[in-house]
Amino acid sequence: MTNKFDNMSDETLADEIGELNAIIKAHEDRLDALKAAFKARARSIVKGQSWIVTSSTSTTKRLDVKRVREVLGDALDDSYFISSDSTRITTKPVKEIE
Repeated sequence: MTNKFDNMSDETLADEIGELNAIIKAHEDRLDALKAAFKARARSIVKGQSWIVTSSTSTTKRLDVKRVREVLGDALDDSYFISSDSTRITTKPVKEIE
């Protein structure tokens, strides 16, 4: 199966990923700041002209593996864990490398 990026050179693909990643990062930083401002106002729902923004809080519980290891020691072996693979793609400007 082919896609629209098949004819793109590796170098062009790297540049496209880096450029888009930089744009998204800048927007994510601004979005995080806006969300922090919204959260600081302690509002649960605000209706703007085009968007409704809601805020809710949830609590999750996570297993403290370090503490479990302290209690169980060697009894906590690899049979208790499930492996999963993930691929991480990172970007940085070429000027930082040179």
